[in-house]
Amino acid sequence: MELSIPKYVLNSPRLYVIGLFISLQLTVLAQYQDAYYVQLVGKDTFYDANHLLSKKALDRRSKYSIPIDYQDYPVKTTYIQSLENIDSIHVRYTLKWLNAAIVESTSTAIQSLDSISFVNFTQYVGKVTAHQNVNREKMTFIQPMVKLKESSMHTQNLTSRDYGIAYDQNKQIGILDLHQKGWNGNGISVAVFDAGFKNLNTIPGFLKHQANHKLRYGYDWVNMDNTLTDFETHGTSCASALGAYDPGSYIGSGPLSSITLFKTENGKTEYPIEELNWCKAAEIADSLGVDMITSSLGYNQFDDVRLNYTHSQLDGNTAFISRVAKIAVAKGIIVLNSAGNQGHSPWQKIGFPADSREVITVGAVDKKGDVAYFSSRGNNANHHLKPDLSAMGVMTAVATPKGTYNKGNGTSFSTPVVAGGVACLLQAYPHLSPLAIADLLRKTATQNHRPDSMIGYGIARFDVAYAFQKSVEENRKIHVINTLNKEFVVLNAQDNPISYTLYLHRKFLGFIAVKKKIQSESNVSISSAHYIPLSEIADAEPMELSIRVIGNDEKGQLKIKARCKLK
Repeated sequence: MELSIPKYVLNSPRLYVIGLFISLQLTVLAQYQDAYYVQLVGKDTFYDANHLLSKKALDRRSKYSIPIDYQDYPVKTTYIQSLENIDSIHVRYTLKWLNAAIVESTSTAIQSLDSISFVNFTQYVGKVTAHQNVNREKMTFIQPMVKLKESSMHTQNLTSRDYGIAYDQNKQIGILDLHQKGWNGNGISVAVFDAGFKNLNTIPGFLKHQANHKLRYGYDWVNMDNTLTDFETHGTSCASALGAYDPGSYIGSGPLSSITLFKTENGKTEYPIEELNWCKAAEIADSLGVDMITSSLGYNQFDDVRLNYTHSQLDGNTAFISRVAKIAVAKGIIVLNSAGNQGHSPWQKIGFPADSREVITVGAVDKKGDVAYFSSRGNNANHHLKPDLSAMGVMTAVATPKGTYNKGNGTSFSTPVVAGGVACLLQAYPHLSPLAIADLLRKTATQNHRPDSMIGYGIARFDVAYAFQKSVEENRKIHVINTLNKEFVVLNAQDNPISYTLYLHRKFLGFIAVKKKIQSESNVSISSAHYIPLSEIADAEPMELSIRVIGNDEKGQLKIKARCKLK
């Protein structure tokens, strides 16, 4: 995994040296065991869906008309018992979607499985800290709680000062407009997969979440326990960009979302077992009924070079993690993943599971909207366009484990910025499926008419996506909006091109109205959202602008007018 590094870590060389020393000490002391993926044949088909899936999970399946299928059937318990009865083999966990078991074993003992009828094949997936089932913790899904004198959470009347250091990254994606309307992620459950969430339960940005039952611990699949906030800062930073709520200092993009934490990444090593931890967390997140998964993790190169991936495998169907991400979307879960930070490295490309076509892959841009030099490039091996979207990943504001806020770089941070916006959009339009949400965001991103392999369809714009969906549901063919980003956006929900003319309005001698045509385009190529920046036209003086849009549909010519003032 390529961790995005916040500025506050980069500026602490002593902290880095101490951390490296501790890591080396732990590495020496830890007892490592080889881990293997065991592909099984056949599954249990008799089970109670209400026992395996929560009501929220079943409701999500029902909403999207998703049936219970073979992937949902549990791994046969008799298989697991048989594996446990073999000397030197300990089952770490099972994966029902892949019908597999992850075991701790030795190369000699694992060979004994070749003769077992229910085993299809075995595959070495790296090293893990030895953790037999006898001393692992059961999942308890803790909800930490605090009592506060004032615990209300709202976004309707927030000012730029309330957003604090996070204002620019939120404004860039147009999420402020949704927050003002009350769409802030409330009621949407988001699972965050990462390497650890140090002190997340004690920093100001998440205290009100705990007072309002909006924070839950999933599980640590690396250490096989329920402790998630004792180590690693990366997840704390990522979760804050999505959901922190600390008015006056910091507001995340989806601040009222309910957040469930999962640790899947081992920061000390790099092996495919971490992909499989991700896969297990996805299954559990599904069973809990989450609406979304956001992950700032990615894989391609490992400590054992024999396990490395190649560019040709970026097809969305090869890596464990990419296959399971695709399944999660099929179960009705929106999955977002960072593109990666290897745009300037020999690998250069996106990682896994960012290669999955069904995943919303997020790249990084700076405050001006220019691509970050480190943001990993697409496309995937099947020539599907990647990344899908981009957001601010250069000098992005994030929380620190000390409870302060600082800035860092990486697609790790642009991804949760987008994820929070998706939570708000899903709250506004809960009937939209994961694929429909992704399509809506692509249609309304800033370069939807000329996507590329660097920032995809452009910067995600949730104000425009919200307005476009609203116009579709109200059966408006053409709709013009003026946004906080100082631009006209022509929303075109038809199959025909449009033409527009832009006018400047001034007062001659202080009272004579003068109208001047300053820009005109005919037969603009079809796109759902056509952006016309006004900041390029504005001068130092206040001005009033208007736009006249002409289009055609089956009923004849459509004419739309809109006006705005620039200061």
